[in-house]
Amino acid sequence: MSSSGERSPNNQERKFVYASRAIVDGKVKYIYKTKQVSQETYDFHQSIKMRSLCYDREEIHAWRTTYSKIYRAALLDMDIQGFPASLMLTDADSSLLEKIKTDCLGSFREAWEALDKSAKAPHWKRLSLWLLQNSPHLALEFLLVTCQSVDKPLFVMVSDCFLFLDKYHAGEFQPWEKGGHTYVSLLLTCLDPSNWPVAHLGQKGVRLYLKNAGPEELYHAWTIVDERRNHIVSETWLCFMRRFTEFGDIHKSLEALELVRRREQDNFLMDSQGVMRHCCKLLLLDSVQDTPNGRNFYILPKLLKMGVRPDRDMMNIVLSNAFKTGDPQVGFDMFRFMRRQSLEPDSFTYLTLLNDAVTRGDRERVQSLIQDIRARGLEKNDWIASKIFHAHFTFNAKHHDPNDDPNGVFYSLLDMYNQLYDIAPLKELSIIPPEYTPPPGGDNLQPSLIALYLMIATYLRCQKRISHAHRVYTKFKALVSQDHPVIAPLASTDHTYNEFLVAFRDDPRGLRPAVRLVEDMLHASNQDRELDDRVTVHGKPSVRTWTILMSAFTFNKQPLAAEKVREMMAKHGVEYNQVTWNTVINTYANAQNIAEVAKSIKAMEAQGYSMDSYTMKCLRYLQDPERLWIAVEELDQATDARHDMVTSLDQRPLEHGSDEDEHLLEQGLRRLSERKESTR
Repeated sequence: MSSSGERSPNNQERKFVYASRAIVDGKVKYIYKTKQVSQETYDFHQSIKMRSLCYDREEIHAWRTTYSKIYRAALLDMDIQGFPASLMLTDADSSLLEKIKTDCLGSFREAWEALDKSAKAPHWKRLSLWLLQNSPHLALEFLLVTCQSVDKPLFVMVSDCFLFLDKYHAGEFQPWEKGGHTYVSLLLTCLDPSNWPVAHLGQKGVRLYLKNAGPEELYHAWTIVDERRNHIVSETWLCFMRRFTEFGDIHKSLEALELVRRREQDNFLMDSQGVMRHCCKLLLLDSVQDTPNGRNFYILPKLLKMGVRPDRDMMNIVLSNAFKTGDPQVGFDMFRFMRRQSLEPDSFTYLTLLNDAVTRGDRERVQSLIQDIRARGLEKNDWIASKIFHAHFTFNAKHHDPNDDPNGVFYSLLDMYNQLYDIAPLKELSIIPPEYTPPPGGDNLQPSLIALYLMIATYLRCQKRISHAHRVYTKFKALVSQDHPVIAPLASTDHTYNEFLVAFRDDPRGLRPAVRLVEDMLHASNQDRELDDRVTVHGKPSVRTWTILMSAFTFNKQPLAAEKVREMMAKHGVEYNQVTWNTVINTYANAQNIAEVAKSIKAMEAQGYSMDSYTMKCLRYLQDPERLWIAVEELDQATDARHDMVTSLDQRPLEHGSDEDEHLLEQGLRRLSERKESTR
């Protein structure tokens, strides 16, 4: 972003005077500044004025004052008092209004274009206010027509209209479409930066545009204000910064922040809350880079150089970034730095430290942190409680010793759950009996999704009866279908379903429930119904889900059924990962199908995966391993035939209608089962 505009060849400059509004000691204060611009920029500003509808200062003030009354009345749900007679509809306005109501994009457009510029201005100011009050949907069509006219409405008045519509009616406009426009595309068209005046630019309208802009529109606006040197305040530069951050453009975000620093605007200095909050979001993109002076963060040093002095919130993000480097020592160094700067740790700090310790499996560190957390009274924080519970699961249930009593492992986690959460959801899932009474002293908080998931996973891992898994899944499915406020959100991802699949996998009687489970996921995720914020969006089967289902048939020595699963994966366009390929290879190795093992290895390598220790373990099942390597060599030599190999990788998803019956998988498996029984 340049610091000065282009000068004209004769070096002439013009001046604009701005009054910046600020709150100082609780009072409104206006700071007047003079800005010099090139003759070219000044001429462009004049051209904007020439093609805009003309109002004197008193007219604009009267319109905006009345607009403010309409805005406030809508906010407080009250009638408007003192509506000026000069802004009431005339007979000529009413005639135009009838055309707006009947055919805005047709007959009204023709009538509007037939008016001269001086006639449009009074009509526009009265019609716009009436439509905002009485017909917001027609207001959109009115703005579409008038903003596309050669004679443009004033940007500040158009932006006020959209600020009102966006505040009170944006939700209604989501399905709106007219003249090839959606609500957002109309807003972006009417507030196009090409029509932004250089001086006296309405900043709220600019920020509304930026908030709705995509990458292309954002960079267009950035280029416009760079070339024309539009008057931009710090709050708007911060809006640029936030959008660039959201689009991952670190360089432009830092440029926008530098412009905030240069303005030195009251309430937006580098130590202000607004600036610091935007810096926190930018730091989420930070990473460590190798420099001539060693490894260092990329963004943090630049913020420090600009004069940003990190507070605890910012240092918490730096701490999190430090642990993400993979070197815990960097994180420990940052934590010590925070303490030296008298930045006392809060719940976010401890959440980061706990996450690192759990990830590294450092049980002693976790216990030490929990003691500190309890000493500071932070253990009831929702995120901290969930992480402590997760740590207990990781160290005691996830990889418990096979010699441990499964009931002891489960009840150990249940005791921890009782200290934190409400027991009712576990009873509804039939994980614990209805008559169970938790010990006194628990907090009875609503359980987090993680806590519920971990209790389900632990229960399924600690008991091995297929009937129990089937009972709990039946309860889970019913509660999800009822949109249970606590349990239904678990269905938004595949994780809980995968735990049930693993439980079904270990017993031949679980194969059919496993197939039905995947069918349930497909059916729920494909349901055609209008969703609102209260309805759970169901997760689709992931590659892990399909792989577990395939492994269930492999484990139970049903390779034909496993192949049927592969066909379904191809139908749904599921790409294999390393685990999937190992499962496929394991299936063929168990069946002593050396040719398919060789093909699968080659297909896996073609997808970019190499054989690992799990692959080699699968190959131990082969009775004639030498034959495998001969087959691999033969495939290497037959390069001209490679394109004929059919795998799920190169199969295209089959075309099918949205109403196709998803029972194909279960029917195929049933036929396989019946065929097997008939041969006995």
